[in-house]
Amino acid sequence: MKMYFLSTGFGHVAKGLFVQGAGMKSVRFPLLSVLIERANDLVLFDTGIGTRIEEEMRPPIYWGNLFFHRFVMRTRFNPQHDALVHQLSRLGFTPADVKNVIISHLHWDHAGGMRDFPHAHFFVGRREWDFACNLSKGALFKNAFIKEQFCGADLDIELIETDPCKPFKNFPASYDLFGGGSMVMIDLPGHSPGLMGLYITMPSGRRFLFSADAFYFPEGLEHRMPKSKLMQSLVSEGMEASSSINRVYELMKSEPELEIVGSHDYRVPGRYDLAPKFYT
Repeated sequence: MKMYFLSTGFGHVAKGLFVQGAGMKSVRFPLLSVLIERANDLVLFDTGIGTRIEEEMRPPIYWGNLFFHRFVMRTRFNPQHDALVHQLSRLGFTPADVKNVIISHLHWDHAGGMRDFPHAHFFVGRREWDFACNLSKGALFKNAFIKEQFCGADLDIELIETDPCKPFKNFPASYDLFGGGSMVMIDLPGHSPGLMGLYITMPSGRRFLFSADAFYFPEGLEHRMPKSKLMQSLVSEGMEASSSINRVYELMKSEPELEIVGSHDYRVPGRYDLAPKFYT
């Protein structure tokens, strides 16, 4: 098993927006996706920003997302270079090689490339799907969703739910994606109602938890410093966010060898190299 870290562009934000009280110094951060190469297929965790982002943000209903993209996150993204479908080709893969895609949550910077993988099987949390698909008008961009990226896109989507009869570590429920316990989904609600994290155990014994946006910057986990009140409001973050962070924090303390990676951790690259470097 090999694991690649890929970023569909980078954002630049005043640190205090993502970490309450951290000041106004600008920080560069990735829009991270993870590619897992197994014996028989490729598995993708989140699709990042996709090739259609410019047209998807054009309708007035999504101008709030466009403002956030350009002036809050200040995202630098070239659809013809940074979209995952183009990065895969530089690794010697094609989009059709990706058989399964796991979506942590349906925000536009995580689910934006779903339609770039029309032949893949998608795993999406039922709670997240039901919430996002039932929104309309202003509530869509207030919650950072672009509905056309996933609803009615004629994709092979399997809605999943964690099983309370299968607790995992310090989490009360889990969903084993392929059996055998190598890839296990856990609930991390708060940033979005149905956000899920992915716990991976490599054949080497190395373990990762990909926590998506449960926290943005490492201080949000390691010092349990919340996002700014403004950011919480901008993404409609729910009351469950702090309890999700606390569970991840407890897991970090109980498993010091576990590598916990957030999707916008500014230490990537640095802590980890981006593809074509891979990890085993």
